[in-house]
Amino acid sequence: MRAPKHQGQPGRAQRGFSGAGSVILLVLMGLLLTAFAMTKYLERTTIDLLADAREASAGRLRVEAYSALETTLAVLQEFRSVDGTLSSPNEGWGDPLGFAGYTPPAGLTVTVALEDESGKISLPHADFATLRDLFQLLGQKPTDAERLADALLVWMQPGYEPVDSFSARPTDYERSAIPFDPPERSLHSFSELGSIKYVRDLLFDDQGQPNDLWQRFVDSVSLYDFAQPNINGARETTLAALGGYDDTNVRKIEDYLAGAGSYSRQGPIWFRSQGDVATLVGQSMASPRLGTQVSCLRVNVTVREGSTSFNLSAVVAPPGGARLPPADPPTTPTANTGTTPAAMTTTTPPTTPTADQGGTSAATTAAGTTTPPALNYPFTLLEIRENDEITPTAPPPSS
Repeated sequence: MRAPKHQGQPGRAQRGFSGAGSVILLVLMGLLLTAFAMTKYLERTTIDLLADAREASAGRLRVEAYSALETTLAVLQEFRSVDGTLSSPNEGWGDPLGFAGYTPPAGLTVTVALEDESGKISLPHADFATLRDLFQLLGQKPTDAERLADALLVWMQPGYEPVDSFSARPTDYERSAIPFDPPERSLHSFSELGSIKYVRDLLFDDQGQPNDLWQRFVDSVSLYDFAQPNINGARETTLAALGGYDDTNVRKIEDYLAGAGSYSRQGPIWFRSQGDVATLVGQSMASPRLGTQVSCLRVNVTVREGSTSFNLSAVVAPPGGARLPPADPPTTPTANTGTTPAAMTTTTPPTTPTADQGGTSAATTAAGTTTPPALNYPFTLLEIRENDEITPTAPPPSS
């Protein structure tokens, strides 16, 4: 007789294989979780390393941008010391880095763009007729142009009486949700346009964002204080609104400066004096409101390394050139405070240090305090902006 088969062996083998499969599954799950954790860790580490690398790269690009700025100012000072003034990039300083033989470090690309800020209309000196004509050139109807000019002057000038009876007045700001008074001084920032009645309705859209008219207005005027815009770098709006030139003379001036049209044989040139302007357009048409010297220059520096870039924008003025816009008028103290207005206080000016050959001497005042030595820096820095602080502007408006 055959021996009966053992009935328990297949069950034990099945249970053995099931236990081994559970162990393998647990190991695989552990490996999966470990791989997931390692992936997240590497992603986090990569982001941190990338941020550190970008920060280090930005610092290196920033140093190079300021080096290019100093090189540019040195070139401008060399031309100014030879010619006495700066009139136009056509004099030879339009490519300052190339003139200086400046070579950036390997892997970096450095470009410098110069913009004659004094070719715009100086807002602190703009009157009603200039602003009205400017807004008409920018496409506004005569009535809208007058109200815009009135609104700006109410904001900027103390005691201004609007020409248009429907224009905003200083008392209108007292009825605002938060009452306030107009500052009665020229704009310190173009963001103030959003607070000026009637101006904010036409220069901003429904969402409160600057529109095309805002961009063209900003490109036509300057916040800085200079008496005569430079005709060598003047915008079309400056030539027409401030200089009073018609389209024919505007084109003639532009062709003359660019060496285009009937002046193509002479090449780019510049006006050296009012007499040169009178010779071109006629003595009766030469505008005394426009000068021939740069009084305010914007230097835009861009440094690139691969996909990383650093932007630097500086506004400089030569001696006797542009100044910052007028400050806020002093606040009148109350009768019982016993304080003296800042404008009436008297102070003893510090003794001017006498610079030695190295330019490092210092002076001591009567009080015993030491004043720092004079740097004799050839330009006045009116503004410096970096990267996101730089406000983009629209291209010059066409006539």
